[in-house]
Amino acid sequence: MSDSVEEEVLLFREPGEGEDGPTEPGLAPRPPRIVSVAGAKGGAGKSMLAANLAVYLASIGRQVILADADPCGANLHTIVGVPRPPSGRRWDPLLEEEPDGSASSRLIETAVPGLRLHHAGLDEPAAGERGRTRRSKLADRLHGLRADYVVADVGSGISSTLIDFHLAADLSVYVTVPEPTAIENTYRFLRYAFVRHLRRKIVEERTRRRLLDRIRALGGAPAPVDLWRVLEEDGDPMADPVRELMESFSPAIVLNQTRLRADLELGESIRTAARRRLGIPIEYLGHIDYDDTAWSNMRNRRVLLVESPGAKSAKSLEKIARRLLALAAGKRGRRERTVPPESHHDLLEVDRGATDEEVRRAFKRARDIYASDALACYGLFEPAELEKVRTRIEEAFDVLLDPARRRPYELSVFPIEDDLPRDDEPAFRTRSTDLPPPPAITPETDFSGPLIRQVRESLGVDLRSVSQKTKVGLNYLEAIEGDDFAGLPAPVYVRGFVTEFAKFLQLDSAHVSRTYVKRYRRYLEERGEV
Repeated sequence: MSDSVEEEVLLFREPGEGEDGPTEPGLAPRPPRIVSVAGAKGGAGKSMLAANLAVYLASIGRQVILADADPCGANLHTIVGVPRPPSGRRWDPLLEEEPDGSASSRLIETAVPGLRLHHAGLDEPAAGERGRTRRSKLADRLHGLRADYVVADVGSGISSTLIDFHLAADLSVYVTVPEPTAIENTYRFLRYAFVRHLRRKIVEERTRRRLLDRIRALGGAPAPVDLWRVLEEDGDPMADPVRELMESFSPAIVLNQTRLRADLELGESIRTAARRRLGIPIEYLGHIDYDDTAWSNMRNRRVLLVESPGAKSAKSLEKIARRLLALAAGKRGRRERTVPPESHHDLLEVDRGATDEEVRRAFKRARDIYASDALACYGLFEPAELEKVRTRIEEAFDVLLDPARRRPYELSVFPIEDDLPRDDEPAFRTRSTDLPPPPAITPETDFSGPLIRQVRESLGVDLRSVSQKTKVGLNYLEAIEGDDFAGLPAPVYVRGFVTEFAKFLQLDSAHVSRTYVKRYRRYLEERGEV
């Protein structure tokens, strides 16, 4: 075993766990980690990916069970090259017991050491049962198996039980292909999955019901960012929790059967477009090339990583498996830029110090991603929405490539860093008798700019320090404190600025931003700008 593989085995072993499981006497084996593999449509390659992920895990010394949980096409036995279980004789390991009373490990052995196949019984009843296994009970069954990992092929679709299983798994992968129907299905799956994500995370029943009513009014499965904007505009206290859940919802996607050069860039384009339109981050694990070797192995009932480990597609599969395990260890695959959201830099995905050449390349990439016939946007944007994004891209390019316009713009959205306190200097000065007293604040207080200024001055902190810490432009902070609404951008941005300002001042950020933006919207309505 190579050093890198050895390190990977150690990385994912539990503390005190040996090669064959827990080493402490009397300690019960921990349940296996569940890996869920779902797909955009039939033929996307979810079964192939599930089988090869299971083989990879077995190759690094883990005990792995490959579970066939596809209710419409359970055929993993063909991919791993074992006989199909006899009709009507699909066993349930939890119904049969060994002489010592423990759950049976009577599974189908494969030619790969450490890998066994389990038919979950979703397409046909398991032995001793009248009906098919329900997917809602699948997780309990799989957790009862004796293994380090259970890799489950759960099929495709947007049924609630499929999505719930996928979200509850320890590791989840969604497979799509560079075809319009598959890309559209991918975005549909993400929208419905986010709704289920909200149902799982919001435990208070009345709050959950109220939020689901808002979702139904928006069509049943709206883009997450659309839901958040409606809540924000209405001053709903659930706006901030929904925004936090959007950031924590980060599905992992694999692009299979890539043939063209454009296909190789499609995965990152999907990540960018989904972030822009849905408001959620996507973990793109990589692509798998379409090649004759993969097809030949499938035809001959051979697993790609076993039969042809040197093939290009096999190498891609290994990289995806390693990235998935790294993701499980908390290592995100992409560095997040620290630029203001919805700024020109954010739109083009460039840093503040980007060169003219970097801006030109970013503009070309963004223009291709949001083209009218772009595959990454299929089923994601309405034509008018896409045209609006393209207009903003043009504006961002023009501003960032013009020194006379770029400098003032960057000063307006980035904090001025000259003569600011160092990071090791306290942001708040020690309170003294010359500081004004703090204003009276109650849970019903409506926050205005002058009131926010009073709070800041009572703490003995200057606006430059706030700008440095919050990354909000100094001119915007001055406009907020002065109620200079004419100098502020759209309400969605103002809400974010005020939220960061309030957090810095140790105020109730949700209440401050809600009441301030409410006053700002009233101003816009009076001017007919809303």
